Amino acid sequence: MQNPHVKYLKTKKGYFYLFYYEQGNIFCRSFSHDGWTVPQKIAERVAPVFSLCQYEDVAYLLYSGGEGQLYLASSSDFSKWEHRPMMRDTQNTDHTKFFLLPTEDAFHIIYHLPTESTNVDSLVYTSFRNGQWEKPYQIDRFMPMQKTPFLARRLSREHIILYYRTGRNVLSAREMLLTPYTMGSVTPLIQTPSPYTDVSIVNDNEKIHMLYIVRGMFRTQVVYQYKRTSAISTPRVLWEDTNCDNCLAFLENEKVILMWTANGQPMRCVSENGGASFGPVERYMEKFPGYCLKGELLGAQDDSLNAAECYGNAQHGFLPAVFTPSPLPSPKAEQKRPIPQPDYSKAYTALQDAHKKQMEELSTLLVQRSDEVAAVNARWKAQVEKMEAELAILRKENETLRKKQTAPPTPLLSQINDTKKDA
Repeated sequence: MQNPHVKYLKTKKGYFYLFYYEQGNIFCRSFSHDGWTVPQKIAERVAPVFSLCQYEDVAYLLYSGGEGQLYLASSSDFSKWEHRPMMRDTQNTDHTKFFLLPTEDAFHIIYHLPTESTNVDSLVYTSFRNGQWEKPYQIDRFMPMQKTPFLARRLSREHIILYYRTGRNVLSAREMLLTPYTMGSVTPLIQTPSPYTDVSIVNDNEKIHMLYIVRGMFRTQVVYQYKRTSAISTPRVLWEDTNCDNCLAFLENEKVILMWTANGQPMRCVSENGGASFGPVERYMEKFPGYCLKGELLGAQDDSLNAAECYGNAQHGFLPAVFTPSPLPSPKAEQKRPIPQPDYSKAYTALQDAHKKQMEELSTLLVQRSDEVAAVNARWKAQVEKMEAELAILRKENETLRKKQTAPPTPLLSQINDTKKDA
């Protein structure tokens, strides 16, 4: 799941900004061709959960100061930040997730609140207009996910889509239009027999691509599905292992690229036809963090993104390990630095050996199961034959008794005459 303490922002000029929470403070770092800048403290003595967005040329940071105090920080140069209070309430917002969406005349906010039911929250929408909060509106009741209670994505200027759990193992989507205010219906997207531990969703012009991990009792499965208009594809199991996590779906050069880690090893699978089919699963051979996490990836207004999250390194200041999308170098730099082609031969060999070993184990298990089934069938056949023999004896005895009971009685006079004749 996305880490709510880490967010990545891509501006229209192609720069990356990293925002993260650490020891009660919120920091910001920027990336350029010269590398990452030193951390800049934006807010201190705050709650770990915060919301980030950019509208026109201004970046907005919504955070909680604790005890129900909500603040909004804004900056046009990511250097000087202006802070102002937004809300003072008795409700504790230290762990409340906010989704902030500015427009020309208002700040639209979606957040969640606990209800009277255990493990059920209320998804709420409100707006801040002309210096006042409008009356909150309950969107739906839902079951929060682990690290990130719900997911939200901006599709266009005033069009958003929400992803949240409507059941224990059901992930649904709901679209909203802010002007005029319109609420769409709930559409179930993912329904799994076992709990899903991670999910990654990315939208293109035609489909919603969904990659998720289902954890069973002994194994985990990496599953892919897509939704186009009202149709949802059949689940496709891409990988199965004892431990899979940190799945990530993103688009690159009209390809759907899926990544995850299996027992700590990064894996990758690519589709070149929009998710209709996938190539072989590969071991990702480039540099990858040992302490991998996923932070939310955000874009500027009207700036389309090819991913909703980004891999980061929790061991080295949350710096991104995989840019999605990557910063574009200058044309001269592209000519000077040829793109290296990684060697996947060892990965393919290891993957083939693993598959061969798995097939051998399955064959051995199948032989054992066949022997067990044959032994059970033999015992069952012997028991059935024994029961049939006993049943035949009972039928014979029953027939003998029935004949004795139905034989006509001998008259008494005939018995006397027979006795005299014998005398």
